[in-house]
Amino acid sequence: MRRVRVIALLGVLVSPATAWASNTEEVNAGLDVTLTGGAVVANVYTGASLWYNPAGIARSDQPSLELAGVTMNMQIVRNPGLLTINTDPPGKSEGSGFNFTVIPQALTFTIVLKENLKLGIGLFNSSVRREFVTEQATTPVGTTPAVNSFTGRNSKVDLFHISSGLAGEFGKRQKVLFGGAFDIVIANARVDDSYTVFYDGGVAGQVSSGVVRTQTGFGFQLKAGIQWVPIPKVRIGLSIASPSYVFALLERFANHYNQAPGTTTPVPTGGEQFAEGSESRGGRGGWWGVDPGNLRFGVAYVGSWGWVEGDLVYNWRLREDELGLNFRGFINGRVGAAFRVSKSVKLGVGAFTDFSQVDQLARLPLATQQIDFFGVHLGVLYSTQEVHPDKQSEEEEEGVGFSLAVGLRYAFGRGDTLGLLIPAQYDPSDIRNNPVPTKVHEIGITFAAKVAF
Repeated sequence: MRRVRVIALLGVLVSPATAWASNTEEVNAGLDVTLTGGAVVANVYTGASLWYNPAGIARSDQPSLELAGVTMNMQIVRNPGLLTINTDPPGKSEGSGFNFTVIPQALTFTIVLKENLKLGIGLFNSSVRREFVTEQATTPVGTTPAVNSFTGRNSKVDLFHISSGLAGEFGKRQKVLFGGAFDIVIANARVDDSYTVFYDGGVAGQVSSGVVRTQTGFGFQLKAGIQWVPIPKVRIGLSIASPSYVFALLERFANHYNQAPGTTTPVPTGGEQFAEGSESRGGRGGWWGVDPGNLRFGVAYVGSWGWVEGDLVYNWRLREDELGLNFRGFINGRVGAAFRVSKSVKLGVGAFTDFSQVDQLARLPLATQQIDFFGVHLGVLYSTQEVHPDKQSEEEEEGVGFSLAVGLRYAFGRGDTLGLLIPAQYDPSDIRNNPVPTKVHEIGITFAAKVAF
């Protein structure tokens, strides 16, 4: 039972879905995403189509290479009491954290096979997670026994998609674009987790636990989409993506656990001297859905001044009993607009929600969050050629074109983080999960560059 409890508390996060699914899995994948913040389903015309709606690949009018990425992402987290000692008054950790990430997210290449058939190839890195947590809690002065507790986590999670897609254009008066994409998914996760509790410096008892686990998974995802112009200047977009499926896992796992009663207090049942550790490595095959699928619907209005779009994104419910996952279905919304300042310069603005998809908080380990985000986005784009969703219907510009977009994203999140509640007296069986109110301020600076040949 002790070993099972430790693994449940500290090992679940690195199962593929739990590690990769922290709110929605979106990427900064193109100029239009960087400009408006992700409201692009009906209007996407760059390499971001491979991620948001494969039909948009058909809008490519010349070969292009596009690099986009979150070059700097900062999170300021406040969750006092992430580590709490159950005394009166309670001993609480400070619960102040700062996470910083710098990493590219997308590289895409689109080419024109023939007039009504376009090909897109892309490499995406989504669900980037870098987390470093250290917490310490002590009992108030004069409390007997005096309790000192420490916990730490160092985690890194990456999910790569190697994507290829085809799209074509049909109809003359009412343009209809169809597209599909196939993604090869490669994922890697590593989490180091530990906690230690001393009662009177160990004289009255001590407990310690640690887990190191890495997983590399291989799988795939299917996507399909449509864009339609029912009347001039109005666009409708619809895309669907299957859950990400993993069929092979390579795993390494090591853990240790020990508890030692002191000599100054009675030992509770189950609190006797105990220690164990294990190490394993290997691979296995199966068929696991590890990330919910999604259905995207968007409506856009396009004019010579720019464009405006609103999107709804529904993430499918996903259950995977072996991995202990039970994600509820949920809807996020996005709205964005771009304004033409000149042929070379455009300004963008957007707003979005990013709700948490985890509905079994009690199943998850220390520092796992169930946070709902609300945010805004500002963007600016400079290009040597006209950048517009209707460019392919205008006179084609010759020569090499270069475009650069910069976006600033702010999001505020509020919800719960799952911490640990430590008993005031030595009793290892009474260490349990403890949801802690959490606030998160997130600032992201994104860049996208495109070269059209």
